[in-house]
Amino acid sequence: MPGSLVDLGNNKWELRVSLGYNINGKQIRKTKRIISKSKKAAEKELAKFYVEVTKNPVIKGDKISFGEFIEIWQQRHNQKLSNKTSYRNSELLKNRILPAFYSKQLEKITDMDIVKFIEELKKPHMRQDKRNLNTLSDGSIQMHYKLIRSILNKAVQWRYLVENPCRLIAKDDIPKANYRRLPIWQENDLKRFLATLEKISNSPRELKYKLMISLALITGARRGEFTALTWDCIDFVNARIYIEKASEAIANKPLAIKVPKTKSSIRWLNIDSYTVSLLKLQKQFQDEFLTKHHYSNPKQFIFLSRKVINQEVSQIYPSSLYIWLSKFCKKYDFPAITVHSFRHMAASYALAYGVPLTTVQHMLGHTDIKTTAIYLHELESKRKEAVQILSKQWNQFRNA
Repeated sequence: MPGSLVDLGNNKWELRVSLGYNINGKQIRKTKRIISKSKKAAEKELAKFYVEVTKNPVIKGDKISFGEFIEIWQQRHNQKLSNKTSYRNSELLKNRILPAFYSKQLEKITDMDIVKFIEELKKPHMRQDKRNLNTLSDGSIQMHYKLIRSILNKAVQWRYLVENPCRLIAKDDIPKANYRRLPIWQENDLKRFLATLEKISNSPRELKYKLMISLALITGARRGEFTALTWDCIDFVNARIYIEKASEAIANKPLAIKVPKTKSSIRWLNIDSYTVSLLKLQKQFQDEFLTKHHYSNPKQFIFLSRKVINQEVSQIYPSSLYIWLSKFCKKYDFPAITVHSFRHMAASYALAYGVPLTTVQHMLGHTDIKTTAIYLHELESKRKEAVQILSKQWNQFRNA
């Protein structure tokens, strides 16, 4: 939104637009006070005021269709995003959004057009994959809405529109995702799982999965982070690993390596002696395997796939751990979980056993501690302990 808005209270607002600086370096600013019952209405007046004082008219949407604007948006914005996000956006556009809005004039897209599109997504048989489900999930519908809103925000920012019609949609009509929290294992199941895993022989195949599980539980690292680990990121002396890259798996594209999600995701993580011993054994097995078959591992990946091209091995595909885990859980009758559940367990158990929340935040590589809170689950065994702690304290107070 060009300019800025100041809430003066009692439905009074001040509109501010900067016109640059004079020769003395002082900011040139135009202001206007208005009465408006809502922030949305005041922002609309701000956009009009900006056009009025800058003499820089908003590019009219009736000169461009939604589809034509998407071509501009792809070049100026989408292609600068991460490969995975850019690909996902393009798929959402191609499959449902563009067929619905392509030929519509950008300026004439209304809030009701978007609401009708959302309602259409809720109808049966909207899925395009082979899963045995008729309707799109709430999360998928919300994802479509968020992308449309983001695209139209760019249209406002680049002055193709005065206002984003999404801002006029009633709160109750905005799709919400009812995300199911990832399941974790309580202490009995986790204890049995680790004991069962420990009894499995350390064959080269089983060892790599043992090692990945150990890394996930001791560090809380993301699946893409530990599957992309290379030997130069292991500090055996100080027992720690360096997370500086991650695997990126995109449908119908070769497996790639990318930088982690945020700056906070680039981090050193300590590991225990058990994980160090598995890493050393993994290195021994790998060296023997490469020597025996005359293969090379120039990128120094710790976890290898079966795919070999020109005598050169490649990194393991991230989904391979989930495939192995699903079979393992079924074979030994464990409740079904995902690989990402281990990241949740690392955070939840660490906090339950006394690790500070800020340390857990660093483990997970989160910029915002509010994100870390999403990963925390209750351990049922701590309920009784909590009662005992409180009872002891209250009894001391009673007898003081």
